[in-house]
Amino acid sequence: MALCGIGCRQSVTVVPTSRPVPRKPKPPTCDDCYFHKNMLCALELDGPCATFRPNRPEGLVPPKQPVLLMRPPRWASQAQTA
Repeated sequence: MALCGIGCRQSVTVVPTSRPVPRKPKPPTCDDCYFHKNMLCALELDGPCATFRPNRPEGLVPPKQPVLLMRPPRWASQAQTA
């Protein structure tokens, strides 16, 4: 409660702020596919196929590859223990 002058009390109501709800991304369709848009697709499916690539302004973008981590050769760890 906050005081506002002599003997006057005013209550303050705290309204919780709501967070924006993230939207679910819409599922891809054949109309969103690079191959379909450029008439390179020969399939007639109801949904996107395994080769689906999004049609972007920069063109065909390869899928991201996992990072290759190099391990030391096995013989190197054996030489250190000997």
